[in-house]
Amino acid sequence: MITRQSIKAMSLSIKFRKDISTLRSAANGDFYLDVKNPKLYKKVNRYYRDEGVVFSDDPLDNYDILIECILQDLETVEVL
Repeated sequence: MITRQSIKAMSLSIKFRKDISTLRSAANGDFYLDVKNPKLYKKVNRYYRDEGVVFSDDPLDNYDILIECILQDLETVEVL
């Protein structure tokens, strides 16, 4: 059974397939995505905003929200 969450996760892995290792490393806390690759950070941020994720006015909170979304989607992809 494929759920909406798994479809979204698969679309993350498809849309950013060349950057999956970078996203995984950032999600694991190896580096800050917005510092190491600001262009990718902006693209992923826009992707999640388009998916309906609500961000706050605080940049630090927004980063945490974004990383949490990436972690959830990468875990879903690995389970499938």
